[in-house]
Amino acid sequence: METNESILTRKVVGLDDRKTLGKVNELRVDCDTLAVSHYIVGSASTNAPLALPFASTLSAGDTFLTIQSRTAFVSNSTESQAIIRDGFTLLGVEVFSHTGNALGKLKSYEFDTVFGTVKSIALDDGRTFSHDSFVFFSPEFVFVNDGTKTAAELREQGNEGDAAVAEAEAVEPDDQAEDVMAEATRVEEEETQDAPVDARESDDDAALVEFLLGSTVTEDVTSKDGEFTVKKGTTLTQELVDETRAHDALLLLTMSVE
Repeated sequence: METNESILTRKVVGLDDRKTLGKVNELRVDCDTLAVSHYIVGSASTNAPLALPFASTLSAGDTFLTIQSRTAFVSNSTESQAIIRDGFTLLGVEVFSHTGNALGKLKSYEFDTVFGTVKSIALDDGRTFSHDSFVFFSPEFVFVNDGTKTAAELREQGNEGDAAVAEAEAVEPDDQAEDVMAEATRVEEEETQDAPVDARESDDDAALVEFLLGSTVTEDVTSKDGEFTVKKGTTLTQELVDETRAHDALLLLTMSVE
C-alpha cells in the first residue's frame, strides 16, 4: 500500500533499458473505477512529463517502480499531454456526505499498488474515509457515506414506528388474555416433557422388576457410585429393587440373581 505522497520521487526503471527512465511526480485517478489510472513521470533525460499507464507497470517496490521498457509510456504525444494536463488528480477536491453536507477538502489518499484501487481518503481536518464508504468520485467533488441517516431513512423509520404503535394499540384485552393463556400452556407442556419419568412407569424396567422380585442374589452387587450394595444371599423385595434402581444398578443386579 502507498499514498499519493509516499510514491512521489520513486524512480522508474526499465528492465530492458537497464537504466532509470525517470521519477514519479504525480498521479492521475479514474473516476469510474476509483483507482489510479496513470503515473506522471518526469523524464530522466529531459525532465519533461510522461504519462505512464498504471496497467503498464510491473511492480512498485520500496525503491523503484519497474516497467518492462520505455515503450510502456503513452507514445501519442497528444494523448499523453491530455492526461497530464486534464487528468483527475483527486487532491484538493471538495468532499461531501451522501446527505449533501460539506465535509472538507481531500488532502491525501492511499492506494493499492497491485490494482490501483484507492483504499482510503484523508480530509484536511484529519478525518478519513475507507473505500467501502465511497459513493462516487468526479472532477467536481467526491461523495462519501459518513454514517448520517438521510431524511428518507428517517421518514421510513418514523412510519415503521407509527405502524408498530398502532398494531400494539389494536390488540384487544381478550386477545392479550388469550396470549397469556397460550404462553402458560406452552410452559406447562415443556415442564411436563422435561419432568423425570417415575421409576415404576417404565415398561422396560417394570419387566425387570417383575423378574427380580423374590429372586436371590448370588454375589455381592455394588452400584458404580459405591454408595449402595446388595449382599450375596439377599432375597429381593420391592423396596430393595427400587433402591437398586435409584442407584442405577438394576442391570448389574439382574446379572447376579437366580
